[in-house]
Amino acid sequence: MMTTPSNKISFIISQKGKKLLDINNFIFELNKTTSTKKYYKYEDPSCTVIARTDLEAILLNIKSDCCHPPEPEKIQIQTFKQVVKARAISESTPIPQIYGEEAARIDLSTLSIAALPSQKELSSTLNKARRLQTPSVPNSQLFDIPESYTKNFEKFCLFFVLIR
Repeated sequence: MMTTPSNKISFIISQKGKKLLDINNFIFELNKTTSTKKYYKYEDPSCTVIARTDLEAILLNIKSDCCHPPEPEKIQIQTFKQVVKARAISESTPIPQIYGEEAARIDLSTLSIAALPSQKELSSTLNKARRLQTPSVPNSQLFDIPESYTKNFEKFCLFFVLIR
């Protein structure tokens, strides 16, 4: 894999929220950031390929060659997970329904379909992502209700009881 003007560069988000660099269906993780450059290493530790970009994500060069074929299926699956997770967080639609709709909508290769995790495998991750979005139970009588939980974005009192 050499640096050429036709290198297709994009970014995807990992399940842990980290930015991954996609160069021609090879996935790189951020390894180090300096004041002028970012260094990415290939996600497989046995591969020694390093990609260098500037801070605006313009590819400067790729050091070494990959000794294995690209994995476009991995990127398709990662993109699918990213879309399903974003919908699960932003909508209250049941997770199996979201999974089914997105699986029908996305155009996957047969190899990607075979490697696609089932709804049951993703449900714990998606439920956790949803739980993290709900506010915690207050531990005192003084707390603010988030704006998204009010109808007209004004403070309100659910009930007022003075306990002695």
